[in-house]
Amino acid sequence: MRYWSVLGVAVLLFFSGCEQLLREEPPLAKPEKEQTKEEILAEVRPFLAPIQTTLAGGAVISDIERYTMLSNLRDAVMRHGDKPAAREAFQELGWEAQGMARQAADMERYRLVLICIDVAELLATESVLLKRLGARADIMLDMPTVRVKGFLDDVEKKQTHIFIELFNRRTGEVDKLQAREGEEFNNLRLVRIIGGNQAVLFEYLKMPGLFFEVEAF
Repeated sequence: MRYWSVLGVAVLLFFSGCEQLLREEPPLAKPEKEQTKEEILAEVRPFLAPIQTTLAGGAVISDIERYTMLSNLRDAVMRHGDKPAAREAFQELGWEAQGMARQAADMERYRLVLICIDVAELLATESVLLKRLGARADIMLDMPTVRVKGFLDDVEKKQTHIFIELFNRRTGEVDKLQAREGEEFNNLRLVRIIGGNQAVLFEYLKMPGLFFEVEAF
């Protein structure tokens, strides 16, 4: 009889302990430490390396590098969301991208200007300067790169035909043509020959008053 009494007490204590365990709430997970502005900058700033390399005179940023860079930045913006530290970090990077756009414009690297503006807009940085640089870059990218390949004098008509190659900066296509002084083509005006067939002066008609010389090859 005593044996069954002890056994019953043991069983009662066992189930009582189980009930107590079920009532206890599981320990709360420790909240993740929120990243600081400096930590986010250290993570995201290296994504801009292709731009910095090009500005320093290195290899020109490729379309693949541009896509990868923008994709990485977009992922970072989505991952960090609207955290205050992230907003501060992205704003700082946006201003850095704006500075790079200004530097690229000074170097007449207009494709790079547009890439920098893409970065700044992705990081939600807006400014009058960016809009102005972007508009100018679009216009300048439409201006073909000109190569003067040679001259042919027409003695009877007292005219000189100039052999020209035009490189389209957007498509990479090359057009070959002949032109004379005063003629207009591809948003260009051939103004005059300089120094006895040494160079040619052109005007870019999308930006009246923008004259440039091209030496003959």
